[in-house]
Amino acid sequence: LTTVTKGEAASVTVDYSSSNDANNYAISSIELHRSRPSQWQVEVIHPGSSSGMVLGIIGKRKPASSFSYRDASSFGWCSGNSMVVAGSYQVGRVSWPGWEAGDKGIFTYSPSEATLSLRLLRGGSIRDFYIDKCSLPDGAFIHLFVQYGAAVRFSRVV
Repeated sequence: LTTVTKGEAASVTVDYSSSNDANNYAISSIELHRSRPSQWQVEVIHPGSSSGMVLGIIGKRKPASSFSYRDASSFGWCSGNSMVVAGSYQVGRVSWPGWEAGDKGIFTYSPSEATLSLRLLRGGSIRDFYIDKCSLPDGAFIHLFVQYGAAVRFSRVV
């Protein structure tokens, strides 16, 4: 991702919607707070393929593989009804509906509680989702993995 300064109100759009590459990922250039919760907002412009987008966090700036979501330090929610927990793709673990165009999500990473939470705003409804045991002692970064095209706007990193 292009750098977004902590507390900055500006937004950054990551657009792979015209990409023919099978695997793309973006990792924030700023590290999330290690001593207090960090929060950021996303808006899904286009979710890409049915299961090929992951939004969440990762503990490495440079994962070993282009399949960055497979890294053991990766946690997040996919465009299908699945999640990634410690690099493991998990289908149907919770009632996660998957990302859709127009969705807004507010993420909170709490290093002291080792949790990642997501407040999904879709239409007029609000739903909350959680992943626990997200211990990333070497730091955490905002993470987007995309297969075959997607576009996401990130904003309000605090």
